[in-house]
Amino acid sequence: MKFDFPKSILWAIFLLILWLPAHAGDLTLDEIDRLFSQLESDPSQFDSIPEQVELLKQNIVADDIPRTLRLKRTLCWSTDLTQENALEHGLTYANEQLALPMVQADIPTQADLMLCRGWLLQQKGVMADAMSDYNRSVSLAYQSEEPRLIADSRSLRGALLSYQGNFADALEDLITSQHLYESLNLTYWARYNLLELATSYRRFGDPDTAIRYYEDLLQKYTEAKDTFAMVGVKAEMAMAYETLEDFEKALVYYKDVLAGWLAQKDEISVAATRVNMSGTLIKLGRLKEAKAELELAFPELKPEHVGVYAFEHLFMAQILLAEGKPLDALPLLEVGEESFRNAQNSRGLAELYATKSQVYAALEDWANAFYTLEIQNALHTQLDNQLQSQRTTEMRTRFDTDRIENENRQLVAYQRLREKEMAILQENKFLQFVIIVMGIIILSIVSIFAYKQAQRSKLMERLALTDHLTQLANRRHTYHEGEIMFRSARPGSPLSVILFDADHFKKINDHFGHDVGDKVLIAMAQSSAGQMRRGDLVGRIGGEEFLALLPHTTLEQAVEIAERLRLTIETTDLSEVAPGLGMSISAGVATLDSSRDKNFSSFLNRADHALYRAKHNGRNRVEKDD
Repeated sequence: MKFDFPKSILWAIFLLILWLPAHAGDLTLDEIDRLFSQLESDPSQFDSIPEQVELLKQNIVADDIPRTLRLKRTLCWSTDLTQENALEHGLTYANEQLALPMVQADIPTQADLMLCRGWLLQQKGVMADAMSDYNRSVSLAYQSEEPRLIADSRSLRGALLSYQGNFADALEDLITSQHLYESLNLTYWARYNLLELATSYRRFGDPDTAIRYYEDLLQKYTEAKDTFAMVGVKAEMAMAYETLEDFEKALVYYKDVLAGWLAQKDEISVAATRVNMSGTLIKLGRLKEAKAELELAFPELKPEHVGVYAFEHLFMAQILLAEGKPLDALPLLEVGEESFRNAQNSRGLAELYATKSQVYAALEDWANAFYTLEIQNALHTQLDNQLQSQRTTEMRTRFDTDRIENENRQLVAYQRLREKEMAILQENKFLQFVIIVMGIIILSIVSIFAYKQAQRSKLMERLALTDHLTQLANRRHTYHEGEIMFRSARPGSPLSVILFDADHFKKINDHFGHDVGDKVLIAMAQSSAGQMRRGDLVGRIGGEEFLALLPHTTLEQAVEIAERLRLTIETTDLSEVAPGLGMSISAGVATLDSSRDKNFSSFLNRADHALYRAKHNGRNRVEKDD
């Protein structure tokens, strides 16, 4: 486990450029708007960001409300964290601005300032509050219907979710942002977001995919001569190679990264690199070198650097343990544990508890050693279960890219329409008659849009309940209906479920390809839907997993339906899909037992256990939970 460099620093590239004296000049409104757009689309094109911000301050008058609000957003994001107490000053500024009535009346400004505050809170290590601001910002961004704001808020939230180990939600956020940035031709931010996406795949346990993304980004940043971004990508590549246990190659990258940060005189990033590199050296058994790097890093890092601060204490404790000094290691682990908890980093905690158990064992404190090991095992089990669940969700997210692209295209198109309307209003600002005419036109457009939006909402409401591939009920709708049936179940009116999935579906995908796999799922869906009675519901709840809800059905009746379903699918002719292709299913059946099932999840778990037995007993069979 390693500390990930705060790539969100790219959001404030302003902070890395020295503040130069401003030379005020008179700018036209068009020039002000153009400067805003340039700063927001690619800040790296300027030698001095603070100089441009100062120029905006001197040219925007107080009664120009739209540009004043835009300036407030820019000022928050230009908080220079390299300056002493800048973080607290930035948070104070964000809080003051969010309390202003003019900001509260403007949803985009409120959303962006809240996003900025969340980012500052993340730099401070207050992760729970940062996530709360990110969630609120995402909600406000969708209310504003501004694609850029949606992309920014979901990108930052996705990065934090990824760091905390919630990969499924992180990937959905980051993929949505990626499509939006590319649709808006925001190359700078698309690359930044792709870096976060690649890092999520690395943490998710797919370093090979991550390295492919990193190599592509490194080439693009090299061509653009963006030294800062190149160093950040190399840092991520080092961690990816360490995940692949290629420690020598990881060490080569870390040394290159260290040289890069030293050249840029970024003391915190230098210290963070030394900590990460020490972890690699420990794995290579080069403890003296690791200890030397940590001793250089310790003076620079403070508790607010929550991630790296925790790892430097963990790694030093591991070295002291190896040196036969377990008593000296224990206080370091206590500090590291608190820091990991503040960062909500479960992966780091799991590694720390493993080391702590070894320390107690070295002290022959067997009770605490065993107790700590139990905590570590429980945490590992929780992480493994979460990862397995998220792998299913991650696959669904990949399949949903068409839906995401379609939604994003609509957002971008609507945003461009609004921008055109605003341009027309601005150009005709002083012509009263034209303003009235344009107002009527806009009102008509809005009315038509509202009418079409109402129709589209009805369609989207139906699509939101439907799996796009099989046209069955999707996971959310199926579980929602299951909860309703569970709560409304009465004695004498049995409720049964059939949980089933395709046998050896991965082999079908690997041998015949994903297109054939999709057609197999469609055939399964059609066959299962044909076996359902009026009042029954069958839905797709995972990649190749389906759930049938059978109200007013006893266990024996449900088993009979499951057997009929199994036989129907087994005898389905798939020769038109692929020659020699056949398929079968395994199914688990359970009937509601009020004395055992306290909620729908426990009820479903019994069906899941029966499905597991069906798989274990040879597949292509039905098992019931008695």
